[in-house]
Amino acid sequence: MADNLRQFRRAATRVAIRQAIAGSAVLPLWLYRPAIRSLTRLAAAVPALRGRVLAHMRLALGDGVPADAARHYFDHVALMLTESLTAFHRGIAATELQAKIRFDASIEALDAAVAEGRGVVLASPHWVGHELVAALINQRHPMAMFVRQESDPHEEEQKQRWYRALGAEVVLRPNRVSNLNDVLAYMRVLRRGKLLAITPDLLADPGEGVEARLFDRPVILHGGAFALALAAKAPMIRVSGRVEADQTMTVLFDRAPMSFEGGDHDAVLRAAVQDWCRWFEDKVRANPDNWLFWLDKRWSRFLSTPRGDAAE
Repeated sequence: MADNLRQFRRAATRVAIRQAIAGSAVLPLWLYRPAIRSLTRLAAAVPALRGRVLAHMRLALGDGVPADAARHYFDHVALMLTESLTAFHRGIAATELQAKIRFDASIEALDAAVAEGRGVVLASPHWVGHELVAALINQRHPMAMFVRQESDPHEEEQKQRWYRALGAEVVLRPNRVSNLNDVLAYMRVLRRGKLLAITPDLLADPGEGVEARLFDRPVILHGGAFALALAAKAPMIRVSGRVEADQTMTVLFDRAPMSFEGGDHDAVLRAAVQDWCRWFEDKVRANPDNWLFWLDKRWSRFLSTPRGDAAE
């Protein structure tokens, strides 16, 4: 019964996404922008849904998370969903991103890393609108996005159309475990001096990732981004955002302190993942409304485990 319910919910979500895409394709911008924002705010007004987001925030960060953080989350989702649909149908140039997203002076850390000529691993969590931010970075420094392949042909076609709209090269992350050919493809991106964008905040099963601690719990994350950076001796740049009072976003960049000077590879890899987790938690604590995955089912199960317990 539980499996049937999950399948029904997934199918319903797919239908809703397809309808939203189809509807926004025929409506003028002035009409669907306020419509999407109103629908998202309506979702935020549902006490159970808003309460779930706030509960997950507090499970991760403690009881000090302000009550209005959940409302800000939905406001941010509404803004980025509107711009995402605009980009999907009309391209990045038709969006309002240039006015809503700006880079601060820390972009110089990215510029300096690119200038080293070894490529750059751009390690960003699933911030709300992270791919739109990546599209703007791509206009400054060409990048390839590390993207999971879909098994459903229709979903895969939509995904490919989305990334074409963003203007970035796509490197597929296969559903199976990466083999040598996959790794070589990723390395070629770096050797061409390009940015390779990867989102490390994906939970892995035991034996398939790297153990660390996050939100005061043991966690297992996929370590591919860190292993690639170490193998290529490519700098890793971490990307975060600060939501301002006027609902614009300031994008921040900093270089991860990775060691390329030998030592025990597994120990170096674990240290790199743990350092990223510390950085990530600090950024989420500063802007809890900026992380997309508060309603993600797998992260919800993770956050429901008591602090200090074993990872799933």
